[in-house]
Amino acid sequence: MAIRTAMNANVKLSKATERHLGLPSEDLIWNAFQAEASALIRALPDGAVALDLGGGRCCIYANEVEPPGRITLIAVDISPEELAMNVDVAQTCVADVAEHLPMPDASADLILSRALLEHVDGVPAAIRHMARVLRPGGVALHLVPCRYSLFGTAARLLPFRPLLWLTFRVAPWFRDYNFGFRVHYDHCSPGALEREFLAAGFSDVQLQISWSCEKFFVGIYPLYLLHTLYEQVVRRLRIRRLAAYVIVKAVR
Repeated sequence: MAIRTAMNANVKLSKATERHLGLPSEDLIWNAFQAEASALIRALPDGAVALDLGGGRCCIYANEVEPPGRITLIAVDISPEELAMNVDVAQTCVADVAEHLPMPDASADLILSRALLEHVDGVPAAIRHMARVLRPGGVALHLVPCRYSLFGTAARLLPFRPLLWLTFRVAPWFRDYNFGFRVHYDHCSPGALEREFLAAGFSDVQLQISWSCEKFFVGIYPLYLLHTLYEQVVRRLRIRRLAAYVIVKAVR
């Protein structure tokens, strides 16, 4: 109880500092992705096909389809157990996106993923599979946690299970997310992703970058201050390689 009380006090202090300094929250990049995904879904013509890669047990985009059934949403995931719980989509598909996407060539209009690619061992191959199944003019939209972020570097260099335990201790709110699957961060930096999408034949690749990742640190105020200083430096210098998150929008 004393630890939780102290942590709550640290969170309040961190949030007060964020407001006082006018610092951008990492929520901005997540909200920007959701808004863009929603707009793309609403703009699809009737009968279009959209793939939710890493769709797992639920589809966060299902409510954007009005009326229901206007387009076909297909959830793709490596786990049949996760997909078995998904009641939000009409179709599911078990697949490792780095190995194959079992859909015909040029059969999809939109491909979406949120915090998936960092878990994929073989991102360039996954991007080539996306390029194959997208129709000309189709769009791939991905929100990707980045390889050289503070949390990405820690996940790659430190023992994963102890690091996960520590994360849940200092940031217990992550227990509410589908958080804890092993990560690879293969080609998960803005420059590498941009190169791979262009190499796969995408005609236009746009990036939206965020350096914010305060949720990992707000529970311990001294760490939050150190993170804030680091974040301010890399943001002002526009060091893309050290980004925390990137939205990739690629047109086939």
